[in-house]
Amino acid sequence: MFSPPPPSSEEFFAWRRREFPIFERKIFLTHASVSPLPAASARAVADYAHQLAREGQFDYLHAPIYTRAKERFARLLGNGARPEEIAFAGSTSHALGLVATSLPWKRGENCLVCDGDFPANIVIWKNLAHTHGVEIRVAPFHPHRPVSVEDLAPLIDEKTRLVTVSAVHFLTGFAPNLREIGEFLRARGVLLCVDAIQSLGAVRADFSRADFVCADTHKWLLGPNGTAFAWFRGEVLEQMRPQILGWLAIEGRDDWFSYGTTPFANAERFEPGARNYLGIVAAEKSLEILENAGLENVENRVMQLRELGAQKLENRGHEILFRGDATTKSGNLTFRPRDGDAKGLYAKLDEKFAVSIRDWRDGKQWLRISPHFMNHESDLDALCAAIEKSHR
Repeated sequence: MFSPPPPSSEEFFAWRRREFPIFERKIFLTHASVSPLPAASARAVADYAHQLAREGQFDYLHAPIYTRAKERFARLLGNGARPEEIAFAGSTSHALGLVATSLPWKRGENCLVCDGDFPANIVIWKNLAHTHGVEIRVAPFHPHRPVSVEDLAPLIDEKTRLVTVSAVHFLTGFAPNLREIGEFLRARGVLLCVDAIQSLGAVRADFSRADFVCADTHKWLLGPNGTAFAWFRGEVLEQMRPQILGWLAIEGRDDWFSYGTTPFANAERFEPGARNYLGIVAAEKSLEILENAGLENVENRVMQLRELGAQKLENRGHEILFRGDATTKSGNLTFRPRDGDAKGLYAKLDEKFAVSIRDWRDGKQWLRISPHFMNHESDLDALCAAIEKSHR
């Protein structure tokens, strides 16, 4: 049972070094970019690999883990999500692509994307203009608030099939009201797809009005690169046909010579052949870690550290891209040092801190921190002290 000691206890730092060995080298503050693999997840992969070497890559070694992983993803999503509505994918882009290319689009229909979003949730959809004759419409970006119904409504008409948004913006930390957006769209027969890679594992979001949720596990979910999932609301799943239909994705798949082309009844229709079980093993263990830590506890800790970090940086004269408040459901905090030299500061911090440097649309560079539940208040104090030292 993975149960972190209280951050105020003497045992906390020993526990952190043991369970997240990266902290022996650096103060890790960039979970919105890529997470360190927890020691328990690394051991799970090693143990599984050794079993494969001794016993062969047979289903009995990974079938229970495959099932448990989907059950954990369903619990993570909440809102009645079911394991059979979940398909594994190779990345968030792949998962979004499964949604985009499997809908029965009609030429002339349109899809809405959000300006300023991460390219994974833009490029996939723009390509539909080339492959399916879909018109792509772009909701405007606002520098001081998340996308809202007011931004989307003027762009929606009787030919709008789908709107895609991010649960948390990768740089600003904006978190749109997914329930409000989803209810507005559902009343008009428009589908909602959510790129949840910046929320899942950090903060809980309301996916109750979403039709699709996609995410890789290598950020806040503490999993490995290249292990992602897509969730399809059951009622919508039934009308979707994969562009790649493999032998494991068809009804009657146990009859090898039926050569049928009827997609499997559940989301396994999007898993055409052999799966990335090494990645699934690691992801399942990382999901177990988060569940045992308590998703509400994790969210409270992430939001507390984000707010504390914002206060500390702002009090020292650094510019916050999106301040928000203590209720902002996001772990992403982006700032520019008061001398404006983000690149120079990043180079000075890199030896002892893992942070991210990002270009914004105006050409300016910003630093982003994204502390998780294993981070500590003293990590933020150390970061601020290092920034002050760099300015002397």
